[in-house]
Amino acid sequence: MKNYMLLICTFCLMIAMGLASCEGEDGVAGPTGPTGPTCPTGDGTQNCVLCHGSSQLITAKEYQWDHSVHATGGNNNHNATNCAGCHTSQGFLERIETGAPLGATAAVIEDPLPPNCYTCHQIHKTYTDADWAFTQTAPVTFWEGGGTVDLGKANLCVSCHQARVVSPALPDPATGGNITMTSTRYGPHHGPQGMMLPGYGGYRVAGPAPYENSSHTLLLANNTANACVTCHMGPALAGEYGGHTFRVSNDETGAINSNACIVCHTTGASDLNKLVDKSQNTIDSLSLVLEDILVARGLYNATTEQNLKVEFKGHEAGALYNFKFVAEDKSRGVHNYKLAYALLTNSIASLQ
Repeated sequence: MKNYMLLICTFCLMIAMGLASCEGEDGVAGPTGPTGPTCPTGDGTQNCVLCHGSSQLITAKEYQWDHSVHATGGNNNHNATNCAGCHTSQGFLERIETGAPLGATAAVIEDPLPPNCYTCHQIHKTYTDADWAFTQTAPVTFWEGGGTVDLGKANLCVSCHQARVVSPALPDPATGGNITMTSTRYGPHHGPQGMMLPGYGGYRVAGPAPYENSSHTLLLANNTANACVTCHMGPALAGEYGGHTFRVSNDETGAINSNACIVCHTTGASDLNKLVDKSQNTIDSLSLVLEDILVARGLYNATTEQNLKVEFKGHEAGALYNFKFVAEDKSRGVHNYKLAYALLTNSIASLQ
């Protein structure tokens, strides 16, 4: 027992000595001990309370994150070079540092982690509250289409939440064309919200509906409003929605986090819910019509939610792309109702 207690005491002493003499990368001596770019100035502990105090600030954020799809989605197992740049924390940080095209990593990511505090924030770089600074703040040039946006803090989100490049390429919307599908998962891939909101992307075939953007584009998609952050990180209700859950609504009850909406939707939560229901019902109906057409043409399997490896003619590939683009946006029209409406309406018209 004495030896066991001695071992514990020795271990604790080593930790205390490490904190008291935190050796930085440059080994420059501070007033009471060494310091450096990875250490606090002085004895190495006095700045820790900025984050690790009794306010429970970090604990609250971690609790919210624990209930986010980033934490629970389970997609960090996609650690191959062409997936890890978004699906793993290590891969994201690598591609942001290297600027690798299309988000590819140099190799398969070992011990892949989901997005976490270190993914988005510069944790333990300065050991001050500056550690909350984002790891990615630069404007984003989209992989598909090449447009560039500057959405303020949301540049971090849009770095991943964008469409992937499709292969084979879509035909010219003005003329159409034939494409033989080589994959059953043709489309923009998951999470193109960062393109839908500011009004980018989609197969824009001519049709009865004009390609316009909704008020969310005008109000949110600029670098002063911070786009995604404004709505998805509104004042939080525990692990239900808001904050670092990134949820706009409660998954079980469907209740909207009106805390983030009533700044603009000043008539109240009731009117907001009615507007959301009306918009989403319209987009859902149009999506179903387009899906039925694709199924009837033998191009899409509604059960597996995959397209068939067959030849797509005319505007069929574009219609499939738009169907997937709106579906993968997940907002059912809330992000940019007018654009979603036009993409679906004009796709339907192009196939009739």
